[in-house]
Amino acid sequence: MAKRSTRTGREGRRKLNESQLQAYRARKAATVVETPSEPVAASTDAKQAERSYRRAVQAGHVTAWGHVGEEYEMIRADLKRLTLITVLMFIIIIILWFVLA
Repeated sequence: MAKRSTRTGREGRRKLNESQLQAYRARKAATVVETPSEPVAASTDAKQAERSYRRAVQAGHVTAWGHVGEEYEMIRADLKRLTLITVLMFIIIIILWFVLA
């Protein structure tokens, strides 16, 4: 009997073996386009230019999951959303404390 290349985990999803993961990472790395190390700053503001330069430099680094700059942007957006939800919940708790007290 031939060995199965994928296994099914507890969640019912298929698990990839190491050779499949390596092939996936190689395909992903082959499709990545390098960004230039010198960004073009359209803004005259020094902070804006520095921020865009840092993003361009970060976007040049590629991990197995994609560009580092894109990952940071997603994490930053998630943290902003979580902060807003936390503040709203805190306000609701304070309002309910005064109403129910």
